[in-house]
Amino acid sequence: MKNAQKWVWLSLKCGAGSSELMNLIESMGTVGKIYESGFEDYMSAGVSERLACLLCEKDMEQASKVMYYCERYRIGILCYDDEEYPKSLKSLPNPPAVLYWSGNLPDLNRRLCISVVGTRKMSDYGMRAAYKIAYETAAAGAVIISGMALGIDGVAACAAVTAGGSTVAVLGCGIDIVYPKCHRKLEEIIRRHGAVITEFPPATEPHGYNFPIRNRIISGLGQGTVVIDADVGSGAMITAKNAILQGRDIYAVPANIDGENSSGTNALIRDGAVAVLCGRDIISNYSYIYHDSIDMARLTNAEKRSEFDPRAIRNMEIGVRKFVPGRFDNKNSSDFSDKISIGGERTEREIKARSSFDRRPNEEKNSSKSDGVSIDGHEKINNKNETGMSGRADENIHTSDNSSEIFDSLSEKQKKIFEEIPIDRAVTVDSLTKLGFTMGEVMASLTVLEIKGLISSLPGALYIRK
Repeated sequence: MKNAQKWVWLSLKCGAGSSELMNLIESMGTVGKIYESGFEDYMSAGVSERLACLLCEKDMEQASKVMYYCERYRIGILCYDDEEYPKSLKSLPNPPAVLYWSGNLPDLNRRLCISVVGTRKMSDYGMRAAYKIAYETAAAGAVIISGMALGIDGVAACAAVTAGGSTVAVLGCGIDIVYPKCHRKLEEIIRRHGAVITEFPPATEPHGYNFPIRNRIISGLGQGTVVIDADVGSGAMITAKNAILQGRDIYAVPANIDGENSSGTNALIRDGAVAVLCGRDIISNYSYIYHDSIDMARLTNAEKRSEFDPRAIRNMEIGVRKFVPGRFDNKNSSDFSDKISIGGERTEREIKARSSFDRRPNEEKNSSKSDGVSIDGHEKINNKNETGMSGRADENIHTSDNSSEIFDSLSEKQKKIFEEIPIDRAVTVDSLTKLGFTMGEVMASLTVLEIKGLISSLPGALYIRK
């Protein structure tokens, strides 16, 4: 029995983001010893009784299914004890036991890695800043790390590829699922110029609670994290806080102090983050350490070509959701509606014409991996997880977002509060009071939404969609 299979077994038992994994590794040393141990050994290692009982189940059936699936579709598996496993992640209190990857994985142990994060509802200023900084940083030789989300993430990945650099996208779902679905083409391009990675096993849906877990890997892989266009309650700020706790360098792009999208970035600068205006502001801090892979001459050339290129956004079909301020003081403002557009240009009607981002015919023919094949060894797969739900993100994600009997039963106040909660990050109660409701009204509505199974509460008075 190979160690990789044992690591997959262990990752399935512990679950993503588990802090108990390190207890086992520190106590027992090797995955072989962990597998061979018994209940008392596990309890002595300091893990919960629940996990100790799970580890006593030595059946390898599910791990074998995952291994078969990955082998069939050429999905790489990086295990915690592999030489290529990112050393930066080993310093985390809750490192992933395994990383599933696809594409051309850069040497994450020898290359400078810079994480770029920001809001999905980006401003025109934020979009241009993200493009410029990611373009220049990637051209100089750094690997751009992002989450492949709408907005800043997608723009950063696009800029890195356009500059001829490398990028890595960290997913909050299984390696066989494209999320958001409109970034199918972007993901294909990322695989050619870098890699997509995830700690979630194949067929894992992009549940909202996966993304805060995923964010620690985005910040953990980077020697520094750049925050662009983020308000104080955004998911990007969660990643920034992770980076601070992980001892990483924090950079932020300053913006208008009155801007709703800049409250988080400006607060980071106030609290000690380094303000950056261009890629050189970042690269200069690491050029000596990574002199073998950083090319300052290329950076100089890139600075002449790093102006935002809307054609690149359109060609890679980047999902753009632009931020609309509460009021327009300038009728010629370049900010436009809070609707997703592909490449920043297509209308909502054009999007619907594509059947909610359904794949193109040639993708249907050539992308057997996204259709999936059964990780139980059968020819076609249902890609179902343990709950029996479909593992395909493009089938019907977050059905609670759709019109349904449950949703229709809500009051207008409850609907408004529910719609304010994003699908990929947690929010605080305070952020919901900005809708104009009292704290009591918000708490009462959240209680109803939780009872009806639409949201979940998290530690720290946070709420997230199911």
